[in-house]
Amino acid sequence: MPTQIFEGAEISYTDEGAGPTLVLLHAFPVDSRMWEAQVKDLSSRCRVITPDFRGFGGSQPPGPFTIPSLADDIHAMLAALKALPCVLGGLSMGGYVALNFVRKYPMDLRGLVLMDTKADGDNSEQIANRNKMIEIARTQGSKAIADMMLPKMLSPDTIDHRPDVVKPLRAMMESCSPLAIQYALTALRDRPDVTSELPSVPAPTLVIVGDADALTPPGVAESMAKQIPRAKLALVRGAGHMSAMEQPAQVNRALRQFMEELG
Repeated sequence: MPTQIFEGAEISYTDEGAGPTLVLLHAFPVDSRMWEAQVKDLSSRCRVITPDFRGFGGSQPPGPFTIPSLADDIHAMLAALKALPCVLGGLSMGGYVALNFVRKYPMDLRGLVLMDTKADGDNSEQIANRNKMIEIARTQGSKAIADMMLPKMLSPDTIDHRPDVVKPLRAMMESCSPLAIQYALTALRDRPDVTSELPSVPAPTLVIVGDADALTPPGVAESMAKQIPRAKLALVRGAGHMSAMEQPAQVNRALRQFMEELG
């Protein structure tokens, strides 16, 4: 994977294929490897770029960031790669970054894809849970975070019958630096609530959600899709929070159709 300095950070990324640009932003606490099935399938018809956020994957070493500052990182990278305007997609934390990209750089978007994510900020209970997880990451490391999070990230069927998904997901989570996890949890805890800005999203938008997503349930996705003017919803059958890994064929089909509709 190539690595370059953008916004003072060393960012690793993949850049495959040619044609209209699709940028995919990864979830927490994993890295751009979660998009392998999308890169393999979609790079035959478009340019697919998958960066690692600061401190994740090949983007080392970890350093403090906010969700808005990650949007600045991505914009600087895409400008340097001459990849703007683009279709920008993100899953979970990647979706938070994508929504903040919309706030700052709306004219650089051809389309927006929000996967298993939400627009609102953390409530008091969620903030307390983030703080607890920060302490666990600091004292017990990445494996303890993986043990806590993995059961919530996948559908029960995936956990019981899909070791081809569970094993690489756990490996990514356990390979993540505990310090990067702490920085990310702080950024997630403090991220802005952008719910009031959904009606002003200018780009055509695809909202994707797993039908068994326990972290950002289908009702959350439906509400976002109703508030964004040019949005449509795609429900992924048999998937939890990590729909792109659990049911890649369904997700890829939805992405292909969306890219084709954008022309």
